[in-house]
Amino acid sequence: MSVAIVLLLLLASAGAIVYPLLPGRTPADQEPTVTDGDIERVVRDLRTARNSDGLLCPQCGKSYQAGDLFCVRCGQDLPQDKPMPLGPVCPSCGAAIEETDQFCAKCGHTIAVGEVA
Repeated sequence: MSVAIVLLLLLASAGAIVYPLLPGRTPADQEPTVTDGDIERVVRDLRTARNSDGLLCPQCGKSYQAGDLFCVRCGQDLPQDKPMPLGPVCPSCGAAIEETDQFCAKCGHTIAVGEVA
């Protein structure tokens, strides 16, 4: 009985080795490999998409996002472009306010009647 089990195991292992080598069998499709160049290209595209508004450090040329105060490469102060409000502004800090406001929401300055610029 044990001889029969050993023979069956030998036949099964031999079949497992020989079966992939039979004619007409093609190797399994391999996963496509990703190269370092592919990764660098994708990272470059993501950086370009992230900085589509063209904000560059005036000192070193490194891109930055709106709202950043300092360059991450050279530490240079970055220009802060504040849009000018179209309506009345606080005489203390220049923040946009409504004509009926009594206090500035940004700095807390008391706004007297007729003081609105």
